[in-house]
Parts: sequence; structure tokens; C-alpha cells
Amino acid sequence: MKVHLLGSVELSVNGEPLAIPSDKRRQLLAALALEVGRPLSHDSLAYRLWGEEPPPSALTSLYSHVSHLRALLRRAAQASGANATGDVPTIDTQSHTYILRADPLLIDWHRYLDLSDQAGLLAENGQDHQARTVLSRATNLWCGEPLAGLPGTWAQNTRAAMADQHFTTTLRRIEIDLRIGHFAELIPELTALREHRPTDERLAGHLMTALYAVGRQTDALAVYPAVARLLRAHFATEPGEPLTRLHQLILHGDPLPGPPVRNEAVLTPAPQAVPPADVPGRHRLIGREDDLRRVLPGPDTRLARGGVVTVSAILGMPGVGKTTLALHAADLMREHFPDGYVYLNLRAHVGNQPPLTPEAAGALLLRRLGVPASTIPLDADEVFALCAEALSSRRAVVILDDASNAAQVRPLLPPAPSALVLVTSRQRLTELPDARPVFLDVLTVDDAVALFTNVVGPERSTDTERIIDIVERCGHLPLAIELAASRFKARPSWTLGHLARRLSRKHGRLAEIRANSASIAQVFELSYRYLSGRQRLAFRLLALYPGPDFGVPAAAALFGWKIDETDEILEALLNSHLIIEISPDRYELHDLLREFAEVLGLEENQREAAAERLLRFSLHAADRADLLLYPHRSRTRLPDDQQLGDMADLLCHIDLKSPESARTWMDAEHAGLIALIAHAPRVGLAERGAWLTHVLAGHLDAEAYWSEAQDLHRAAVAHWRSQANDRQEARALIDLGATLANASRYEPATEALERGLGLARAEGDLDAAANALNLLGRLHWDRTRLHEALAILQEVLAIREEQNDQWNIARCLVNIGILHRSLGDEASALTVYENALSLARTFGDRLLEFRTLNNIGEVHLSAGRDYLARGIFERILNFGDGIVPQLELSIARTNLAETMEVPEELDSALALYRSALTTFRETGTVRHEAAGRNGLGQCLLAAGRIEEALEQHTLALELARSIGAAREEAAALRGLGHYETAAGNPPAALTHLTAALALAEQVDIEDEAERARSAIAELGSE
Repeated sequence: MKVHLLGSVELSVNGEPLAIPSDKRRQLLAALALEVGRPLSHDSLAYRLWGEEPPPSALTSLYSHVSHLRALLRRAAQASGANATGDVPTIDTQSHTYILRADPLLIDWHRYLDLSDQAGLLAENGQDHQARTVLSRATNLWCGEPLAGLPGTWAQNTRAAMADQHFTTTLRRIEIDLRIGHFAELIPELTALREHRPTDERLAGHLMTALYAVGRQTDALAVYPAVARLLRAHFATEPGEPLTRLHQLILHGDPLPGPPVRNEAVLTPAPQAVPPADVPGRHRLIGREDDLRRVLPGPDTRLARGGVVTVSAILGMPGVGKTTLALHAADLMREHFPDGYVYLNLRAHVGNQPPLTPEAAGALLLRRLGVPASTIPLDADEVFALCAEALSSRRAVVILDDASNAAQVRPLLPPAPSALVLVTSRQRLTELPDARPVFLDVLTVDDAVALFTNVVGPERSTDTERIIDIVERCGHLPLAIELAASRFKARPSWTLGHLARRLSRKHGRLAEIRANSASIAQVFELSYRYLSGRQRLAFRLLALYPGPDFGVPAAAALFGWKIDETDEILEALLNSHLIIEISPDRYELHDLLREFAEVLGLEENQREAAAERLLRFSLHAADRADLLLYPHRSRTRLPDDQQLGDMADLLCHIDLKSPESARTWMDAEHAGLIALIAHAPRVGLAERGAWLTHVLAGHLDAEAYWSEAQDLHRAAVAHWRSQANDRQEARALIDLGATLANASRYEPATEALERGLGLARAEGDLDAAANALNLLGRLHWDRTRLHEALAILQEVLAIREEQNDQWNIARCLVNIGILHRSLGDEASALTVYENALSLARTFGDRLLEFRTLNNIGEVHLSAGRDYLARGIFERILNFGDGIVPQLELSIARTNLAETMEVPEELDSALALYRSALTTFRETGTVRHEAAGRNGLGQCLLAAGRIEEALEQHTLALELARSIGAAREEAAALRGLGHYETAAGNPPAALTHLTAALALAEQVDIEDEAERARSAIAELGSE
């Protein structure tokens, strides 16, 4: 098997191409193959496939593309007859990354590079003829444009880089041919290459050498003025000294000293292009490939040879690695900008020195560019004009490090610099004209680990998991990692575990991240010092916010300020890179900056008042969202003593006008609200936290946050019990029971609901009692106690009819319809479903309509009316997205998959099943996972993939038995019976089918029993 990147991206087996049907999958294969053996993060791959703005579904699509590519590699391996594990390319998952594990020489691009490197070594050892043979093999691999046909910026940039490498290899081969004496053969090729690169002095020199060697002196001399004319016209420069010397030798008819051995000889930088003495100590750049790509001028080589180069402004929080990236970029580009290398520290954050004024910075820049000090004018405007002229006319690398603001830099820059200018700043520099901003984030996990290992050395970096823990405690911040690693390196008695424990100390992490006289806290202090008093207070208050990120209204509540004031303060903190904007008007605080703000501290009264404001605001915002999302939900309304008061205006700044906007707000605020509930008892606000838990109960259940909801509801139960508030304890117990039931924890769910039912009845809370009974009825259905469930739901229906609660009547009818269907009474099920559907549409309740139609579709599906069922499932999935929780959408997807024709629609059916199973596993819904695996097993069996079907039904049986779900257990047994039939083992098939029938009859699941009887009858007739 081989992977082809040179030309069209494809796989081949024994010389025959294997089709890859999707551009995205070809791009994915190319991205992984180019970096074979190296982990690529999900975000990095998403950029390669979709560019700077991947769609919201990018991660899900990426999983799908990886899955299909893995299957393709398996098929290719089988077709090629590869048996040994090491011979088979695989895509492995590691720490949120994907890695292509393969022999690099299976990939034509890596074979090409390997041959090129081999040829280089041979040539350096004087073995030119052998090198020429190896390069011919490399040339044969080059099948035209690499990554041919792949769209997008990444593919375009990568093609350009690969083409540059090919040009370098071609030059190496040409230089070997010149040494061998193949002058005449080279002239047509060099002439053609010069048409595409007319200002390349290396090509010009090689062509002049070849022409002169065959006696064409006049033609050789004509090349030089043509090159000189183009260099003057396009770059305002003269040919370099090596080409000029060659021209003089040919002009005088002198013998040539021999062609250059290495490509770099013509491009030797001018003496002033060496790094200046005051460049900060050696910089380690780990990772940052995408950031470096944005900083550098780009793949268009005209930019790198002196055309107009836009200014790159490298921006980010303290310690994120701005200077390191700038220095690394400058090193890479020095040979393309030979007229100087200037590093200038503008001193915005040097503790004992003020920032340079623009005039002082300009004068210093001119001196670094070689302008004699005696000629530098005293007038500021003249200094700025001279700076602009120098940067317009010189191809130099200029780093303006640690700018305090745009005003400090702006006067130094011309409208169209020919120099490469890199500006770094902790400010956002929004007023810098024509600058290309590059915002740096912290490092990825893998790059952070690599940086730590690079500092410490491999001998003490053997425990990767421990290093991951350490770099996480450093917040993946490069400076923090380097400081911690340097300190560890200087303490040979320390272990990685010891360092991790020191970094785990509560409020002691900042003190541990230091080395010698440097510390991360000092770096943060310099940024904090430049804030105004009001900005400093806001920064310290933000440390109180317990969630991972926050919006402007929540910050306003925390600060106790108006929205406009808050917005202005947040923008100032953002401009100083002390907070991060993760989406429009949504911010987060880096972990280390949060701890720094905590250490700075607040007065106790400030802390208490801020926490109370934030909880009060959050409770009312969540209450409004809940009433929009679940207007008929059984719950207690907020009492008078929990009203919002003087912060009511803040709610006007949240988009809570529809169920859709309410769900968007809930999703965005979810993590913060949960953290706030946990934080409430610590600040003496346990009751407000218990109310917030009750308000969020509908959201937590609908979105399947059952694991965290259990702990929250238990804490609420304990609080209300401690306050002897039986009415609210009943509600909390019912909320807990609903969550436990959804999580398939049936025994504790029953206990909680029965306790809640008893308290609700004692308190005379008929609504709560009916809700508890409804949930108990559903529990009995989940455990296949169908007659008990029907009796309870009939009682609930009577209560709701007495209350004339039409919405809850509809909800109850849906549940009763499910029981009628399970008991084999299709007609009664459809009757109550139609009544429920009419009520749902009367109320305009799209979610209830979705659930009812899904159940009607299931009746048709059970009765074999697949065409009717399919129409319903397709319709509700079209209108349900954005309205219906993912769990319920996934249930409908499995239903739709069951209606599909196999093998004709196998791929679509499998995609639906696997998407749904991902949701079931993530939410912990064991019963639904068991049902989904049974459906997937049936689908695979119909496709003739019987061993895969066996695996799914076996897993379903284990899951069903683990929670006592008899329906799913009977279906799994029936599926195993079908497997044994397909495998040619009728006795084993009969055993499974008989067990399925016995179980279904025992618990009175008539529809499942009928399926088992039919299967047994078919088996007997064979």
C-alpha cells in the first residue's frame, strides 16, 4: 500500500488506485500523511479542512471523516495482504489528537524528501554520480502539482511550500550536473526555470556558468543586465556580490573557479543582518506552526524578496510567548531581508524603566539600522520621516518588542514598508494602521509537554502523564512552563510528582512558578500596575466568578455597575490581555491570572456583596429562561423574598425572548450556573443555590446533565430538610428522582420519588404529587411493569383532568399511549396519541408535538408500516433541530435508521445509529444505548456483517441486564437468535429465541413477544 501526495491525493494497492470519494477525506489524509508520526490536534485538523472559520459541526464531521478513513486504510491493508501490525498504517487517537502511524517511506512525499537528503549527503562526500542517480529517483516521484485539486488556504500554502522544496532539490541536482559537466543539457532547463523565477540570482548564475562553459560568452553576459534591470525595477536593489563577481570573470574571459556547491552561497546575508547583541537569550519555539504561518509574509516569494510587507502585530497575555515567536520568525526570514536585523525593546513592562517615547524609539531604531548618530535629527517629525524612509527602502528585519500602545509605534512606520516589521504587545493595538494582528493563545497539551521536556531534558521527562498534570497547572502558558521546568531542572532531588504537588497547593501556585529572580507573578504585576483604580477593582472581582467564562450582564451584576460601564471596563481589560474574549461579548480569565487576582484580594464586604448580587441575578435570569423553555413544567415559582430588585434592568440586556434564545443562553451559561450553585454554600447563600437548582431542573434533565444534577439535587434535598421546609424538600426529591430515572438508576429513583410523593401529599401539593406519580409510572414502564405503570398513569390522568390541566393531560396521554403499544393495543395507542397531538398543537408546544409524532411513528414501525413511519421521522427531525434536546433527536434518528433499506441505504443507516449511540453513551442513558445497539445489530445482520451484529447484540444484552430493562433484553436475545440462524446454528438460535419469548410473555410485552414467535415460526419452517 502507498499514500500519494505528489499529484492527486490517493491510496494505491499493488499499483492500483483506491478511490477516496470526498475532498475533505483527501485533505485529512494529506494533513496526517504530511505529519506522519506526529500528533495533530482537532483544531489544527479543522483548520486544514475548513480554514479559519470551521462550521459548528466541524468536530462531529472530523470524527466521521476519520472513521471513514480508518475503514479505507483497513480495506487497503487487507487488499495488499499486509499482516504484521507494523506494516499497516493506522490512525490513532491520543490526548485530543490524531496520529497517522505508518512507515514514512509508504508516503511518496516522504520518500521524495528521503531521497533528496540521501543525495545531499552523497554530494557532500564527493559522490556526485551516485547522488545524481538518487536524485533521478526522486524526480520520478514528482507527478505534477502536489495535493492536486484540494481546495482551501491550507492546501494552497502547503502546495507552495512543497513546490519550494522541489525547487531546492532541483537546484541541488543542477549544481551536481554542473560539477559533472552536463552544461549543454542544462541550458534549456535553466532557461525555462528562469521564466518562472526571473529575479532568482542562483538560477541566473547557473545559466551563466552553463552558457560560458559551452562557449556562449555573449549569451552568458546578456543574462546579468537582464537580472539587474529586474532587481532594480521590482526591489530597488542591485545583484549580490557573488553574481557580480561571476559576471566580471566571464566579461574578462577568465576561467571560473567552479560552480557553487551549496545553494546558500549566493544568498549570504549582509554583515549587518546578524542578530544584534541585545536580542533576549535563546528562544525556544515549540509548536506554533499556525501562528508562525500568520506572522510570516506568506507563500508569495515576492513578499520575501522586498515587495510590500505588512506589519505583523503579535498580541497576547503576559508570558504567552510573543517575543519568542517574533524572534523565531525573524531568524527564519533573515536571509530574505539581508539589509539589517534590528531588535528594539520598547519597554512597556520593564519594572524600573519607563517606556521609550516614540522619539527615543525612532532615534534608537535609526542607529540600529546603521544611520550615524551625528546625522540623526533632533526634531521628532524629522526622526519619524527618516524612520519611514529607512523602512520603506531597506529589506531588514525589525522587531519592536513590548509596545505599550499603538501611539508608541505608529509614527515609526511608513504606509508600505519593505522591511519585515514585527510588533509585540500586551495591548491589542487596534489603532495600528494596516497591521496584521496575530493573537496568541496558550499552548496545546502536546506542545506544552514538549516545551517542558525541551527545558528539562529527556532523562527526567519520562512520565508524560505527570508532565501533563504539571503543564495544566501552569495553564499551558509558555513562560510559566519554562519557569517551572527551569526550577525543576535546577533541583535534581525533586521528582515530577513533587513538583506537581507543590503546584497543587491552594493559592500557592504563583509562588512556585519562578526560577532564580524571575517569577510569573512579577510579570502579571507589571500589567496590573498600568490599570486604573476602577479597572483594578473589576479585575479582582472577576476572580470571584466561579464559572469558566462569563457574559457582560453577569459581570455587571458582579461589579454592581451599569451595562455600559461594565462593557467599557471589560474592553480595557481585554486590550491589556488580562481577560480573553472567547466569543462576541463573552470572556474568560486565564487560570494563573485568576489566582493572581485572588491573591490581590478584596475587602470582606466587597466579596460578600458581589457574590450576593451575582447569585440573585443568575437565579432570575435562569428563571426567565426556564419559563420560556418549559412553561408548563411542574415546579414552584420564586417567592417574594427572592426578587431581583435594583438589578432588574440587567435582564433587558439578555436575549430571552423565545425558547430558542433561552436555550442558547442556558447552553452558554450552563457551566457558570453549575459552578455558582456549588459556590453558594461557601459564601453563606445555600438557600439561593437550592432555588437555582430547582429552577434549572428542567434544563438539566432535558439536556441530559444527569451526573452533575444528582449531586445538586441531593444538596438541595439536604438544605430544605435542614430548614424543615417539607414542601420544597418534596420538590427537590422529585427532581432527584427524575434525574436518577433518566440515568437508569431505577432503585434509588423509586425511593426518592416515593419519599417526595409522601411529602407532597402531606403538604397538599397536588401538582407535585401528580408529577411524582407520573414519574413513578414511567419508572414502572422502564422496568417493564406495564400493568402497574398503566394503573398509576390512569390515576395521574384523573388528577390532571380534575385540575383541568390540559397540557399535563396531553403529556399523560402520550405516556399512556406508550403503554398501550407495549401491551399490543395499537388502536388504543393511536387514539390517545391523536388526542395528545391535538392538545400539543393547541398549545403550540413543538417539543410535545415532536414526542407525540415520534411515538406515532413507532406504532407504525412496530406494525410494519415502514413507509408511514419513515415519513413521520424525517418530518420531525427536520423541524426538531434547535428545539428538541439531542437525546430525543437521537432516539428519532435510531427510529429513522430502522426504516431504511439494507444494503441499499446501509451507510446512511449506520451513520444514524452511530451518531445516536455517541449521544447515548455521553449522556449515560443505558436503556437507550441498549436499544440503539439492538437496532444497529439488526442493520448489520441484514447487511450480512453477522460478526459485527453479534458484537452489538451481546453488548445490548449486557447493558439491558445491568439495569433490568426487560424489553431491551428480550430484543437482544431475539437478535442473538437471528445471528445464530444466519451462522447456520439452528439449535442455538432456538435457545435464544425461546428465551426472548419467555421473557416477553413473563412481563407482558406483547409486541416483542409477537416478534419472537414469528422468528421461531420462520426457524421451524426452514
